[in-house]
This record gives sequence, C-alpha cells and structure tokens, in this order.
Amino acid sequence: MRDSNREKKHSYQLILAADGRGSARRIEFEASGAAAALLLAQRQCAGRRAELFEDGRSLGGLQNRRNGGFWIISPPVNRRDRTG
Repeated sequence: MRDSNREKKHSYQLILAADGRGSARRIEFEASGAAAALLLAQRQCAGRRAELFEDGRSLGGLQNRRNGGFWIISPPVNRRDRTG
C-alpha cells in the first residue's frame, strides 16, 4: 500500500566556489523542501558562499555565518524566469 501522505522530494544542487576555505564543489541531493535543503547546506557551507538550486532553478546565493547562526541570502545570479 502506498503512503499518500509522503512528501514529494525535490532535487537540489549546492554549488560552492573555490575560495580561501576550500575547493569548488557540487553537492547533489534530494530533500522534501527548501528548509530541509538549508539544513544540509548549513553543514556543508560553514562560512563559505554557495548557490542553491531546486529542480534546476536557482533559489539564490547564500552564506551561513560560521559563528553567527544566520544566513545571508542574495537573489539568483542567472534567473531563467525573468520576463520582459
């Protein structure tokens, strides 16, 4: 029997650029939503800048402050959904 209450998983990519804290990395994973994806990103970023994609669409740039306990979030760099 299928569980009809099961949440749909989304595909995520977390892209970290090469910087003074580490090399460039691409991390692909599935999560039930952006909140769950940010929990994983928090463990991977540790003060580094990254860009988070959900199902191929950029959600924006982010940085988790290592000692501040908060996120700095910026709009997507290359938005595909622009009109006009």
